[in-house]
Amino acid sequence: MKLDHIAYRVKDRHHAADFLQKTLKYKIETEFEIKFDNGSTADCLVLQPELKDNPEIFISDGTEHSVVGEWVKERNTGGVHHLAYQVSTIQEVVDEWKKNGVEFLTESVIDCPEDNMKQIFSKPVKELGNVIIELIEREDKGFCQNSVKDLMNSTKGV
Repeated sequence: MKLDHIAYRVKDRHHAADFLQKTLKYKIETEFEIKFDNGSTADCLVLQPELKDNPEIFISDGTEHSVVGEWVKERNTGGVHHLAYQVSTIQEVVDEWKKNGVEFLTESVIDCPEDNMKQIFSKPVKELGNVIIELIEREDKGFCQNSVKDLMNSTKGV
């Protein structure tokens, strides 16, 4: 298991990305928008590190009434939303974690077959300052927009 990516929810994704580009030598790889059923949106940036051993960074901001916008508004600031750990066989890890008392935000793993990716969010982990842990199984780097939307929706009210 290794750290795959760090996800931030912020008020201004470009301002945050600028900081990471200048200080930690990340570069923007891709940008996309997630549209929610209520008409709100979240805009997302994926940043790649210059150093291969460093994790990717995912940054999102959102309109009013979006999952991301409401999360930032509740905290009056942005911050680390979750840490994602890459695993070989996600269902085995989920089953093991459940035996150890870890709870998840969805009943089952979110599957994105078109990108050969599976993901799930834990409920906020109190022992880690209420950070969410994501488990992710994938072969290549990249983010599946459909699963990102499902993952964001799973955090409503968290």
